[in-house]
Amino acid sequence: MTSSQKLNTLFAATLLALSGSALAAGTSVTGGQVHFNGTVVDAACSVDEDSVDFNVDMGQVRTAKFAGADGKVAPGTAANQKRPFTIKLSDCDTTVSKNAAITFSGNAPAAMPTALDNTAGAGSAVGIGIQLYDNVGKALALGTASPAYALINGENSLVFSADYITTGTTVKPGDVQATATFNVTYS
Repeated sequence: MTSSQKLNTLFAATLLALSGSALAAGTSVTGGQVHFNGTVVDAACSVDEDSVDFNVDMGQVRTAKFAGADGKVAPGTAANQKRPFTIKLSDCDTTVSKNAAITFSGNAPAAMPTALDNTAGAGSAVGIGIQLYDNVGKALALGTASPAYALINGENSLVFSADYITTGTTVKPGDVQATATFNVTYS
């Protein structure tokens, strides 16, 4: 190889090395933020992440469903189309606690303090709330613990249901939204 060829080869190798490091550097841009949230608990179980924040689709119901044979609406009349939902507990240890009870809380209409108030705002249904029920269909009062559910080691699914319920003597169509928070009491 001649000295000219050696010089060209050395020059090409130097350019290749420099261009490789320039390409490796690239461009850096701000991509965003990642937020991490959680809770450490000292309890028999932890609430499964699928049960921390979820929605129950109540579907549609006709206003006529709430009228009695005489066509009148009585407060406390359910639509009789209960929608089941589950609160899942994970990593349960029955040497710590054998039972769990759920206490729901939320805004209640004055005329029906056991139900959740309709908070849909503009365009909301009138005279309708949401009633919560335990696993055997008994209505649950807000702020009162459900019957105890026996726990097993590992995963547990606590089944409840919800239904539309009248909160007065007049029902008008519209949207229905309600929010309940819950606490778990272990015994």
